[in-house]
Amino acid sequence: MIKKFPRPCLVSSKCIEFEACRYNGLIIKSSLINNLKKYADFFPVCPEVEIGLGIPRDPIHLEEDQGKIMLIQPSTGSDYTIEMSDFADSFLKSVKGVDGFILKNKSPSCGVKAVKVYPLGGNARPKTDGVGLFADAVFRCFPQLPMEDEGRLRNFHLRENFLTRIYTLADYRENVENGDFGDILDYHRKNKLLFLSYSQIYSRKLGRLVSDSGKISLEDLIPKYREMMMEMMLIDPLPPANVNVLMHAFGHFSKDLNHQEKSFFLESLEKYRQGRIPLLVIQNLLKSWIIRFNNRYLTDQTFFEPYPEELMEITFI
Repeated sequence: MIKKFPRPCLVSSKCIEFEACRYNGLIIKSSLINNLKKYADFFPVCPEVEIGLGIPRDPIHLEEDQGKIMLIQPSTGSDYTIEMSDFADSFLKSVKGVDGFILKNKSPSCGVKAVKVYPLGGNARPKTDGVGLFADAVFRCFPQLPMEDEGRLRNFHLRENFLTRIYTLADYRENVENGDFGDILDYHRKNKLLFLSYSQIYSRKLGRLVSDSGKISLEDLIPKYREMMMEMMLIDPLPPANVNVLMHAFGHFSKDLNHQEKSFFLESLEKYRQGRIPLLVIQNLLKSWIIRFNNRYLTDQTFFEPYPEELMEITFI
């Protein structure tokens, strides 16, 4: 049976695969966004164009004066700090049901990390630890939502985590937030292994919350569960936690496998632990045994296919 996935709602920088609105009049290519268009809904935005800057336009950059960050256009000396802050606040209040953000890397408006910040006047050597003004507003308005730039998402570990988070949140938004107790119980059941890969502590807390559902109204349970889940998913699922989950799943098949199969799995697991292969390689190996042995408990666990397989197969460069 082909698994049906929700369509995440993502805010993205318009210059990445949507419109030639970069300061130099170009469009930025991204295999990730180009392919995600088939599986997600996008709200593309160019904050710099929205505050009145043209295409093409003279570059802007960040300057710092006594701890205050300003958005300056060096060629004209114009300060666009207030305009950008006002637009960001207005735009972010207007978007509903968003599951994540993909923004332009190192941009003075959209960069989420490593943005150049010049001293006042812009003539001295810049620091490279800044955050774009629009991105900073996103962090403040949606501190628990996934947000990355297209450059960082070339890293397969960051990409896997980002895709997992946006699809997990989209599934909750589509199938739980307007559902009943049965929907939230089913959601928790199929995400048990995935949640364990993030945190055993949070996984147990979410389990207790669901098991005590008779003591709390559905109207209170749904937002409380979502808030706790989003807080949990801020944790980076590191290889040791994933290895524990993979070994737990492997235990379902170990008595049915021959020596060569067991050895191959453990060797592959060690390669993953060392960062030599991505998680999805081990997930697919276990999925083949789930199908082979018709393991009903593991069949619909989202840990093994947290987002569409077509996105797993693509190597983004």
